[in-house]
Amino acid sequence: MPQPEQWARIRARPFSPLRRGAWYRVVESTPTEVILNVNRRPLSVPKAFVQVLPIRPRMWSVVPRPRGSVSPPQGWGVRYGVCPHCAARAPLSDRATSLRCPACQMAFVIGWSDAHWRVFDLLSRSPTVQVIVKARDAALRVLKG
Repeated sequence: MPQPEQWARIRARPFSPLRRGAWYRVVESTPTEVILNVNRRPLSVPKAFVQVLPIRPRMWSVVPRPRGSVSPPQGWGVRYGVCPHCAARAPLSDRATSLRCPACQMAFVIGWSDAHWRVFDLLSRSPTVQVIVKARDAALRVLKG
């Protein structure tokens, strides 16, 4: 059975080639690391530093601004959004539920909370391919409404 497609985003800062909030395709996964497709090149990352999902989320990631950072602009406030389609960054309004990306022009819901994705963190400790496929299918049904 072929390995189901997986996506990952960084949780911790040590990996500068990875943009916070952006999703990267998982090329390979072992119990201790994942190999991500970053700009068409493989990059090995310890599994503890990434969140891995069986689908690519279709909602904006909300990212807290790192202390002392000059990019993105200070006027964006304490957090910003990362587009799920093209990984462009954009300012977030506290009351907004969705946002159109200034780069790719696609509109998505803002993921103010990612609690619904945490079930996959529990499954990723020792999932079988069948469990991942079932979880992926359930997540896709939820996303379709």
